[in-house]
Amino acid sequence: MNNFQDTLLFPFRDADSFKQFLIACAVVLAGFIIPILPLILLMGYTTRIMRQVIDERREPSMPVWQGSDMSEMFLDGLRLYGAQLVLMLPLLLFMGCGIVSILGGSLGFAAFADEGARSLAPLGALFFLIGMMCILIFALLSIPYGIITAAAQAHVATKHSFTAAFEFKEWWPIFRTGLGQFVIAYITIMVSSLIYALVIQIAMMTLVLMCIVPLIMIPYSAYLMLMTNTFYAQAYAAGRDALQAA
Repeated sequence: MNNFQDTLLFPFRDADSFKQFLIACAVVLAGFIIPILPLILLMGYTTRIMRQVIDERREPSMPVWQGSDMSEMFLDGLRLYGAQLVLMLPLLLFMGCGIVSILGGSLGFAAFADEGARSLAPLGALFFLIGMMCILIFALLSIPYGIITAAAQAHVATKHSFTAAFEFKEWWPIFRTGLGQFVIAYITIMVSSLIYALVIQIAMMTLVLMCIVPLIMIPYSAYLMLMTNTFYAQAYAAGRDALQAA
């Protein structure tokens, strides 16, 4: 992977980069008013950075936001967002089934209070256990699944195609060759997310710090998306180059 520190700091490399980052923050802020659409636009912006890394073999940098490019960026973001959503559907199905089963089981447990419906209690317990199993499966699969689909997302960005996410024969060898890089990228993103969650929890403990939570959430959300897709692009590029060298 390229210089780790340079990657972490590229949105703040110079005044112009920081200016582009502030615009990204404004897009995130717009997402609190208009659902989904600003998120898709920001995802489209990150695909440009991914192509810098993958196609142009450059260090990541912050492209200039231009009004004339908005429609193209939105289309890129829509492809990436759609691919992520479809790829995550199996896990979301497990999660949905688990939640429904747990809710159904809770209603069954509530039947203990009604003498006429106590016969439903064992069925409620069964639904509750099934729900917990579904949640457990979701938790166990989410990490390896997230690492694997990172390669598919990078493939979507470089191919300019939604269907590229399902071209398994093309991106799987790249993923397999660069597995270590993808794991490092995923761990880095997870650690940063845990640090963020810890900071938010500490801030929520006091009324004074609670006021700055929105000021933390907005730049962090923009930064996390930039870092996530950039690290995945670097892992993809490393896997592709190693595969070609072999």
